[in-house]
Amino acid sequence: MIGALTRLEAHSVARARWFYAALALALGLVAFFVAVAARESAVLGFTGFGRVMGGVVQASLLLVPLLALFSTSQSITSARAAGVLEWYLSQPTDRGATFQALFWPRLAAVVVPTLVAVGGLGGAAWALGQPVSPTLLAAFLALLAGQGFCFSALGMWVSAAARTSEQALLRALFLWIAAALLVDFLLLAALLKWELSPGVVFALAGINPVQAGRIGILAVIDPEVGVLGPVGTWATLTLGPIPTIAWGLGWPVLLGLLALVAARWTFTRRDVL
Repeated sequence: MIGALTRLEAHSVARARWFYAALALALGLVAFFVAVAARESAVLGFTGFGRVMGGVVQASLLLVPLLALFSTSQSITSARAAGVLEWYLSQPTDRGATFQALFWPRLAAVVVPTLVAVGGLGGAAWALGQPVSPTLLAAFLALLAGQGFCFSALGMWVSAAARTSEQALLRALFLWIAAALLVDFLLLAALLKWELSPGVVFALAGINPVQAGRIGILAVIDPEVGVLGPVGTWATLTLGPIPTIAWGLGWPVLLGLLALVAARWTFTRRDVL
């Protein structure tokens, strides 16, 4: 039964406009950055497809969390409002299976545009005679997939706890703004006002999954810390490049697992109808 519900949700996601908009955006990014890489623009600081791919991944750190939260935060609330959730729960299946059917197709829809963007750049690099290391490609894909999983799980938690679609959307938007934009400004303000120790600032920055992913990506691009900021430099010099990359991937995945467990518990234990 879980397979049938998952296929139904997958067809629903495949018909959604946001999915095709995300694919179009991914293809647009590929076309733009291929043109940049082919010119090897010194103005933008790029020196080939490796650096250009790093730029695409850095831009994706803003887009992937937003897409993940947007797609999953509406999953349960929209299904409840449309009566689909009541129909699902009337079938001979448990709530845990229904939760999985709602989650996995949306996670796949978040990861697919990422695969298109990074894989497309890798294919273009190979076609133009400037192949990128498979290790670099795999690291980029893993880091972005970790971000997608983390924020998809957070979105499911938001959706399971919210009573209306509007409430879920506002909470998801607040999460994205806090993770992608506000944390750096708040940390700078706290550092200037209260003169916090560097260790505290680094710890507060490190618990932000977007910041962890950003530092992991920069550590992949430049293990010699030439492009890292103070937090990334401290992490790389203290932990080493490989542990820093592992942290950039492992912490978002761990946070996503915790959020997914909390979302599943909320969905299975509370009144979701």
